Amino acid sequence: AMGPAGEGSDDEIDPFDALMGIEAEEFAQLLRDAPTDAEDAKSPAGPTRLRRGGVPVVSMDDLTPESFRRDFLVPRRPVILVDPRRGVDTGYANLTPDKLREAFGEKVVPLDVTDRDERAEVRLGDFLDAVQEKDAESTSTSERNATSSSVSGTDAVASSPVCRDDKSTKPGVRGTRPPHAPSAPKMSPSELRRKYLRNLQLHDWFPALTPRLSPLLAPNLLKDETAVPRCPNAWRDWFELFVSHPECPGFPFLHRDACHVHAAATQIVGVKRWLLFPPETAPFLYASGPTATRSSIKREFLETLFEPAIPLRTIHEYPLLANVGASRIVCDVGPHETIVVPADWWHAAKAAADADAVFQDEKETYRGRDKSQACVSVAASFVDASAVDAFNDAYSEFEATKALLKVGAGGIR
Repeated sequence: AMGPAGEGSDDEIDPFDALMGIEAEEFAQLLRDAPTDAEDAKSPAGPTRLRRGGVPVVSMDDLTPESFRRDFLVPRRPVILVDPRRGVDTGYANLTPDKLREAFGEKVVPLDVTDRDERAEVRLGDFLDAVQEKDAESTSTSERNATSSSVSGTDAVASSPVCRDDKSTKPGVRGTRPPHAPSAPKMSPSELRRKYLRNLQLHDWFPALTPRLSPLLAPNLLKDETAVPRCPNAWRDWFELFVSHPECPGFPFLHRDACHVHAAATQIVGVKRWLLFPPETAPFLYASGPTATRSSIKREFLETLFEPAIPLRTIHEYPLLANVGASRIVCDVGPHETIVVPADWWHAAKAAADADAVFQDEKETYRGRDKSQACVSVAASFVDASAVDAFNDAYSEFEATKALLKVGAGGIR
């Protein structure tokens, strides 16, 4: 024998051989449980246990606008920016569920706005109550009240009046039924937790709460009518609200943002899991539609792309996905963090049900899963000098495509 175990004896187990002998799911669990990168310590509340997928995590205080553009925007590298000030100076701190409920709880908002079958309208307060699981806290009280009032045929658990209306979702548009319409079907809190409040333009719906981009991302040339002479006014101050519960399947399709804009998605509460593919993988992502900005991968298979390894059944259904290799990124973004998704990166996102992070509510700072279960984020779109020419060209093509579709020429080959 060459020596005691651990010093070259026959009893020694080679670590590589041991690693190769485990099952795929066990290996995936090892990856999930592995210590997080050192950069995570820069989080304002301390280290987290989030999946980062190799995306750099950088404090905003460690960058200048020049270094941010040089290191991330120009080379088109995603990055997670940590805000030590927790959105106080930019207004993101005003978009918590409690503050939204207090200011706009009675406002009727659309859910699943682009899905004709799933689209619905509901009072914002009712939806926030559902995603924060407040119904679980008040169920017994509601049952007692329902019994004492002897109201027959009424669901004991608080339900939300929902106006299903396929007309415009712009606030104040004539034809949208009022929130208390007698004929409006009701949805239980559990049903609402499967819905998604998304792409709600803050400038239109809650203008007083529209935040500001971090100075790190300035200047946003969408606001400069000399640099960008033509685009909708809403795009010049482009902030969209997203609210969901972990039971919600997430964004319904893989896509890249139109007209080569960058995206900066700031997490207010909860954890959101992001799926990213770089621009060069576009030929393998089944792009479809007139502008080829949306993937045709079905939702049931899209959900599998968030897993540590793409399942074989998904590859069988979409064989081109076998070519993306290690380019696929899955990463988590926690409270007070902003993920910057550069122009032309394909992405989708959903609330992370299994992510542990550091959270702070009004009473305490704690580590674990967000007690409220709500996932709230705001996505801003912006254009810098490296993308402005591409934006202007793409927007001209966008207008031309819309004009062709309007006259029925969308099917011309």
